[in-house]
Amino acid sequence: MIRRFLLFAFLFAPVCSLYAQFGLYASAAYISRNGSNAFYNNTSPGLGQNIGSLDFQGSNFGSFPANTGLLKILGAEIKTYKGPSDNVCSGTMYYTVYPTGSRPLSPVFSPVNLGFFSDCFAPVCGSFFGAFNSGSGGCCSAGDQKWQTPGSGSPVDIDLTNFAPDNYTLEVYYQFTGEDGGSGCGTTKYDNNSNNPTNYTLTFSITPPIPVKFGNISVTNNKTENLVSWSTFTEENSKWFVLEHSVDGSLFSEIGRIAAAGFSSLQKNYRLKDSRPANGNNYYRIKMIESDGKTEYSATVRTENNYSTDWYILNPGKAGIIQLGGLSNGDMVSLWSPSGNRIFHTKASSSSIDIPAADLARGIYFIKVVNSKGTSVKQVLVMH
Repeated sequence: MIRRFLLFAFLFAPVCSLYAQFGLYASAAYISRNGSNAFYNNTSPGLGQNIGSLDFQGSNFGSFPANTGLLKILGAEIKTYKGPSDNVCSGTMYYTVYPTGSRPLSPVFSPVNLGFFSDCFAPVCGSFFGAFNSGSGGCCSAGDQKWQTPGSGSPVDIDLTNFAPDNYTLEVYYQFTGEDGGSGCGTTKYDNNSNNPTNYTLTFSITPPIPVKFGNISVTNNKTENLVSWSTFTEENSKWFVLEHSVDGSLFSEIGRIAAAGFSSLQKNYRLKDSRPANGNNYYRIKMIESDGKTEYSATVRTENNYSTDWYILNPGKAGIIQLGGLSNGDMVSLWSPSGNRIFHTKASSSSIDIPAADLARGIYFIKVVNSKGTSVKQVLVMH
């Protein structure tokens, strides 16, 4: 029921003050859409009394990937009025969702209970006399009431992206109770778009899930170590993020991993450290692994590390050996796998040593030398 006004002595005087009755003059659903929360008007009387600035009825909200939480019902608000001897007791929004074009003969509606939010009173707010802005949800007249959740009532978080991919209709109506000419609550009234042809409706679509939507990936070069950072905007069924490294931008190997969020519609930030970058070019990328084993890759980033070191690699794994030169007597030399396992360890007794490599699998390994000058690490690619 839309509240009507009579002009008298240049002031707006509500009809409800002339007749004993209680009623509703504004209603709106509170919806989160792509991370932005807003009231979407159902009944909207104008004159500054609209609850929101957006329309619900007949809107097409567009498409949303499944299980992303990008479309939610968070609550609703109604504004009620009553005469001096009337009473208003409660407000409720009811909703149902069904495939567009396939409305059930008897839809099952679920309630969103609206708690009492505030009485309305002067001073002036908006474009009509006696309007009061009692918090969120627009202005109202002295003597009226707001019923709202959130703000009052039981919070709700109804994720509409949990439906299977399809085109859907969201249908709502409002129920409020009270008594005309008394203090009871035995009378129930409705705001339901005059049931023409149904209640208030809008449409939306759910699309197949996006496993992960990567944000930026970057590498911070700290000379002897690199910090790789990345973000995701959405995640669906993600299990692990694997940091992969390469010295040539072609052959990559895993050097670290971190657990993923699983399901998320919010931006998530991650980072992993490479404590043994190669001397020269270092390439990094992120591999996302889903719970079912499927994978997806980020973009590749590159940085260059330059070490001040005296020792060097003469033969990178050819003929079954890795030959080092430039060593000093007493230098501690070790060979490590990408997973952090020490494969070989010795103390240098001359300027060069040979590390056995015939049994090593093709791939990237790390050589660490510890001496009086400190610790240095170089990467070697075994190609045999």
